[in-house]
Amino acid sequence: MKIQNNILRLRLVVFIVLVSGCMQSTESVTTPVLPTLVATNESPTLTPIVAETISPSPTIVPTLPINEARKRLLVLLTDNGGCRLPCLWGITPGKSTYQEAQATFVPLSVLSVLTSFIPEGGAIFPIYPHGDLTLNINAGFSVNASSDNQIVSRVGFQARELKKVDNMSTDVFDSPFFVEQLGYYMLPNILTQYGEPTTVMLSTMAKLPSSGVPGGFKILLLYPDQGILVNYTMQMQIVGESIMGCPSNSHIEFELYPPGHADSFFDLLEPSGWTQIIQKTYKPIEEATSMSQEDFYRIFSQQTNECILTPASLWPAPN
Repeated sequence: MKIQNNILRLRLVVFIVLVSGCMQSTESVTTPVLPTLVATNESPTLTPIVAETISPSPTIVPTLPINEARKRLLVLLTDNGGCRLPCLWGITPGKSTYQEAQATFVPLSVLSVLTSFIPEGGAIFPIYPHGDLTLNINAGFSVNASSDNQIVSRVGFQARELKKVDNMSTDVFDSPFFVEQLGYYMLPNILTQYGEPTTVMLSTMAKLPSSGVPGGFKILLLYPDQGILVNYTMQMQIVGESIMGCPSNSHIEFELYPPGHADSFFDLLEPSGWTQIIQKTYKPIEEATSMSQEDFYRIFSQQTNECILTPASLWPAPN
């Protein structure tokens, strides 16, 4: 009975990961006894643990040796595995099967603090230490478990750079290594490769939180017809009566869905909680700044150190 209970608890945790999208965290990435969900004003946060893989099928995929897995991870990040979003590393929502997605993720599991596969999908959390920093990747996919063909319906991805200080991991936003390795997913390349978004939105706070949590300035790009949501998180800075964020130093998050469903895109986002998050915490860039969406696209579709200013009076104070 105890083993069954543990399996049920792990299934619940991974299901939350898959439904909630690629999570953002301000907590330590140390290994706790049990996974911890932390309440924030955004998507839920998972502190991962080491766990056994649970597979709904007898598919056996070998893992790579750790050095080869590290090389594979960097190669996948360099050009997104040779495919265009909403495909991630060869996994395309609406086309790829559960087994194909599993075959992409499992070889990297030697790098992962958590690797789990259940009927609803799979998730891995590979890390790449370099110097005193650690590149953290969260990647997961969902399938319609009731479907016979088990086609991937959603892919989530998040990339962050962390540094351990006093046994706690904190976000780092000025890492040249991160910008170099994640260049394909950074703002200039996304705008160049995928064109002007249908919607550009901002989210921030009126002042820095007393907790000193880094981040707090976010830029959201929506490509509904292409099935792409991109969210960039960067350090918020106080400049007089304004809040400033600089996209050249930002962490990355994706939600990817089958293309060609612009009319139902927000319905697809609903289970992850993104629809409510957008409605409650984001503002169109034209409303939040003096910049038009066309200006944003023109400026940030090329390499630049330009930053974005928004009046602090537009935003709520942190809790």
